[in-house]
Amino acid sequence: MVSMNELLNNKYKLEDQSEEIQDNLAILLDKVNQIRSAWGKPMTCTSGLRSMEDHLRIYAAKGIKDESKIPMKSKHLTGEAADFSDPKQELQKWCLDNTDKLEEIGLWCEDFSATINWIHFQIVPPKSGNRFFKP
Repeated sequence: MVSMNELLNNKYKLEDQSEEIQDNLAILLDKVNQIRSAWGKPMTCTSGLRSMEDHLRIYAAKGIKDESKIPMKSKHLTGEAADFSDPKQELQKWCLDNTDKLEEIGLWCEDFSATINWIHFQIVPPKSGNRFFKP
């Protein structure tokens, strides 16, 4: 199963987070573990909670420094999203084949054209309301 420490990137401490972020992380952990149980295979979290400093660093490493091109309201900043490694797109395929399960659990995914070798889950719907959305 996915651990809270993984969602904290093995870096942050849960008790150092606001009550809202702690609550969000608890919901996220429950939901991604429901996916983990239904899928039946290990999942590796590559990015969970982020500080703004880490968020900006991640985008700078991609060559993006213009804040107007950075999602400054990323759900990673509020403990409402996590990314999981999926180099062979196996989990992506499972999600496409089990959209009803995503809906039942209450998870949304970034469109897989934007996440080639990983999958982004979030516990709140995007503005579009689409289960699979363009970031």
